[in-house]
Order: sequence, then structure tokens, then C-alpha cells
Amino acid sequence: MDYETKIQLALKELSDKGVWKSNYNPPIDRLLRKLGFRIRPPYYQGFFSNFVFCLAYVAPIWWGFEWFFEWNEVGISMLEAAYKSLQCGALFGLLMSIFYAIRSKQLNLTDWDLLGE
Repeated sequence: MDYETKIQLALKELSDKGVWKSNYNPPIDRLLRKLGFRIRPPYYQGFFSNFVFCLAYVAPIWWGFEWFFEWNEVGISMLEAAYKSLQCGALFGLLMSIFYAIRSKQLNLTDWDLLGE
């Protein structure tokens, strides 16, 4: 089965189970799919994949906000700012990975490889 069909089936299953659209199809995922990346919805990704993905997009955003609104004025070095941003991204990634793992089990979702069979 092709990727687009699986995505549609996964999104329909999540919608039918009552998951909010912003949770099962977040804006960052929609943007990446429009850019040609073939990523699964977060509920169908593994724990580590969700962790890395969340860390990778939250840490730079956090760094940007904090650097321009606070850290630059306080005088924190770039290295320390990067370290703090990675800590924040890691914490966010861990919490979101736990959330998606628990909710996937609660919702009894079909395995990604078995969608459409």
C-alpha cells in the first residue's frame, strides 16, 4: 500500500477515535509532508522517533525565543544557551513521547504496517 493511502487511513482512524486534529496532525507534520517528507503521524511513530523529532524542532525554537528576549540581555554565552535549549527540547521530547506511547495503547491503534490490510 502506498504512503498517501496509509496516511489517510491513519488520520481517519485517529479522527474516528476522537483525537483532536491538532494532536494527530500537528502543523509541523503537515508542513513537512507538504515539503515532501514521508513521516508518520506521531501516534504511529516509535518512542525514540518521537523523542528525537520533538527535540529537533523545539530546541531551536526555544533557543530563538530565549536568546532574543532574555539571554542576550543577561549575557549568557552561546554554548550555555544551546545547552539550555537542548535540555528544554529533551524534556519536551520525553514528555511528548510518553504521551504518545500511552495514548496509542489506550486508543488501541492499528499498527502502521497493518493499516489497510
